[in-house]
Amino acid sequence: MAENGLQCLQVGDQYSQRWNAFIVAHSADGGFLQSWQWGEFQKSLGNRIFRFAVVDGQGALQAAALVIKNELPFEYNYLYAPRGPVMSGFDAKTFSCLRAGIDQAARDEKSFLVRFDPPWPASVNDRSSAGEDILRAANWRKGDYEIQPKCAFIIDLARPEEEILGEMKTKTRYNINLAQRKGVHVRTSGELADLEEFWTLTKQTAARDGFNTHAKEHYKKMLEIIGPSGILQLYLAEYDGKVVAASLVSFFGTTATYLHGASSSLYRDVMAPYLVHWEAIRTASQLGYRQYDFGGVNGETYRNPKWQGITRFKIGFSNNSRPTEYMGSYEYIYNPVIFAAYKFVKQIRE
Repeated sequence: MAENGLQCLQVGDQYSQRWNAFIVAHSADGGFLQSWQWGEFQKSLGNRIFRFAVVDGQGALQAAALVIKNELPFEYNYLYAPRGPVMSGFDAKTFSCLRAGIDQAARDEKSFLVRFDPPWPASVNDRSSAGEDILRAANWRKGDYEIQPKCAFIIDLARPEEEILGEMKTKTRYNINLAQRKGVHVRTSGELADLEEFWTLTKQTAARDGFNTHAKEHYKKMLEIIGPSGILQLYLAEYDGKVVAASLVSFFGTTATYLHGASSSLYRDVMAPYLVHWEAIRTASQLGYRQYDFGGVNGETYRNPKWQGITRFKIGFSNNSRPTEYMGSYEYIYNPVIFAAYKFVKQIRE
């Protein structure tokens, strides 16, 4: 699709390095969910993916979007760009060109919906968001729910370790020291053999805290497909000869991102999750990563009563930092009838 001197292409493997370089340079959240590796992981799950790139007359990338086809019963489907698209600036012409390419894919696939949740700033305190303005002008609607966290807690690593420790709440520092004194040991792994420990803890945590997990195969494929690239690490905290806490952390571009975590229902008094995060933060800092993304928390533009505890836990690691507020989910509906039925079924299941 060509428009205003720009062209929207579906790109192949020859673009992988250029793609990742562009994502890293222009994605505020680090860009892991728009990375080339995340697309390969999605393909390993059997999902069809599209990689759209907008290039100018000199062939320079101006926008990129990894779009995943989500299959539903009765041969219905919708398209979704997790934390995408990524653009070099909030330019309506560039977005229009990208949109034309995605529209064509939606027609070809008979998709009833396309959903974005880019890492673009939200409108806060009457300050307009350029990203939201572009989407609304193109007749996109605010989504009814969020897939990726609308508010994330990201701490700055471009400072000495002592300063990072100094900004923690006193209780957080105490719990890190307590775990160390108790003899909790944290190691990293990319081995599938260690996935069993992570999966056991994930099931315990889900039952205890009341949330749904991905299938075991999801985590297995993550390690198989992304692990060899070195940008995904499994952190395991051991105490008394047992794994008592674990987390999956990605290291992509300039950002280390906490993806999934779990802890044992036993030995909670040794505070292993605090030490797991601290070791991941220390590793990221020592390797030159500029920020550590803890993932979703409550913020000014999003509140979930169930997140009060996890928000308190994460903010304890940088008491002077504030959540990053994203614009959240936006949608364009191609088939209103199917969309209405989709919403109705989703509400019943919830």
